Amino acid sequence: MTITTLLVLARSVHFAGALLLFALPFFAGWTLRPALAGKAAETSGGCGRFGRALMKWFWAALFLEALSGAAWFWLVTVQMSGAELWNVPGSDDLGAVLWQTQFGQLWLDRAAALAVLFALTAFAQRGGFFFFFGKSSFWNVLILALSGTLLVSLAWAGHAAAGIYDHNAHLLADMLHLLLGAVWPMGLLPFALFLRHADRTGRTLSRELAVMQRFSQTSFAAVFILVATGLVNTWLMIGSWSGLFDTVYGRLLLAKVAAVGLMIGLGAYNRCIWLPGLAVAPEDAMRYLGLRRNVVAEAVLAGVVLLIVGILGITPPPS
Repeated sequence: MTITTLLVLARSVHFAGALLLFALPFFAGWTLRPALAGKAAETSGGCGRFGRALMKWFWAALFLEALSGAAWFWLVTVQMSGAELWNVPGSDDLGAVLWQTQFGQLWLDRAAALAVLFALTAFAQRGGFFFFFGKSSFWNVLILALSGTLLVSLAWAGHAAAGIYDHNAHLLADMLHLLLGAVWPMGLLPFALFLRHADRTGRTLSRELAVMQRFSQTSFAAVFILVATGLVNTWLMIGSWSGLFDTVYGRLLLAKVAAVGLMIGLGAYNRCIWLPGLAVAPEDAMRYLGLRRNVVAEAVLAGVVLLIVGILGITPPPS
């Protein structure tokens, strides 16, 4: 594998990890609230099997973020030093990238934030605070804020940080784009886990419908902001119609838009067809399975989008 291929994979995995670190506690703290009033918490997950599943994914995201971040830094150092792929860069090269570049300074700050997040998660989980569904504990809010900070800091690792025109507006749009991307489409992962858990309960889905509808409403709002910030980023990065169709960056962006468009179409079908049908007949297994299939398909397309994002990050834009 070439260094370019490895760099794309490291970037894609790193973005996925950062998005998940925000998506999971956001889903637990916001999307699940309707199903966790009173006795519903005992049957909709609470701190039981579903909570343990989310915690496993959160820990996996933490380790993915750490490992992919180290790989990304290593590959950038190799690239800057001009060394062979499997040769160990010298201490001078590592020090130069770490202390004398914006990328290195950003990685130092992000490594410190990730270490704090590791420690907070271990402490909060041991104390029974983390993912305490239905209530906003201090630890949940703190972990959500830190994971959000870790996520938006990635705006400084992309083209927005080197923007020539409207630098601040570009960074702000990129930060919003990242945060909303964690709500949807990355929020599809905890939502798919929730649907899988609901399927195992062996009963009607009347209580779970409130969560499905809340996720649909939240995603609907997130899509509008994602499209708006995406348009801002596209204009600042492309700048012309010819740049969109006649450059590698523009064609990659069109591929990303096509994948997101398919995801929006599947989400709209869920919102307009499957959810209203389940609201009328919560026991209808066919409608429920149709909803689950669409959510899984959306999640797969989200993986494709992340891969394209990884490629876009190392592709020079027309502007």
